Amino acid sequence: MSTIKTFEDLQELGCNSIHENTHITRSKIEAVLNKSFDELTRVQFMGFISILEREYHLDLSSLREEFDAHAQLRPDTLNTQASAILQAQSYAKRRWVIVAIIGIVVLLGIAWAVQGALSTVPKEEVMELSSGVIEVVDTNVSEMNASDTNATADINGTEINTTQLIQEQNKSIVMDTQDQSINFGNVIRIKPASKVWVGMMDLATGEKTQKVTKDPIVIDTSKNWLFVFGHGRLEMVTPQGTTMLKERNTAWFAYENGVLQRLTREQFTTKNNGSNW
Repeated sequence: MSTIKTFEDLQELGCNSIHENTHITRSKIEAVLNKSFDELTRVQFMGFISILEREYHLDLSSLREEFDAHAQLRPDTLNTQASAILQAQSYAKRRWVIVAIIGIVVLLGIAWAVQGALSTVPKEEVMELSSGVIEVVDTNVSEMNASDTNATADINGTEINTTQLIQEQNKSIVMDTQDQSINFGNVIRIKPASKVWVGMMDLATGEKTQKVTKDPIVIDTSKNWLFVFGHGRLEMVTPQGTTMLKERNTAWFAYENGVLQRLTREQFTTKNNGSNW
């Protein structure tokens, strides 16, 4: 029985496993999993989503809605990119054919030269090596072994330093992103770590706005809001300091009575009268 139930499960499964099951190229799978909508045309994206739904028995309709919302904001970019992708693939194919032909010619030339050299060298010269040459070779071998030892020590030292750096970086992560009931307090600004699609709804009027941005979202603290972000790599800025949230999946929030709280998808849908957006 399949353990893949949601889009987040697909992200955890990873590009390699999905590629082996669906034969979609790894670069396209990565674009879908990271929601890099600008890298795909609508035909490509919807085709890949249909394959993933059929292969893993999923309903990814909400992901289609996110793509269409993004496409409405960036129609010119998506159309231009589709043409550029087709041209790049055609050019790359011709280039690799030319490189392959040149490589074959070069290999044949090297093989011919080596064969000619071996056929003209007298075999007796191999037996005329002096002891002096042997000593030089032994010295070089010793120096090489010493160099290998030093290189191994350098590599081990580098691995230790890298491990320490990773441990220090892990200590700097403030949030446990699996906790869905976190209150962030009096947040006045939400700063994305990278470009993201964001939808905002005024809870009092039901008015919705959306955009793609990497600029900070300044909250109108006089109102109550619902927020949905295409990814959760966000910095929550309060008068007391900042809190980092490191989550690559969709993130939902409610800002009510001056307090920002993270929601599950079900909680967001309930507050939004049964709508995903």
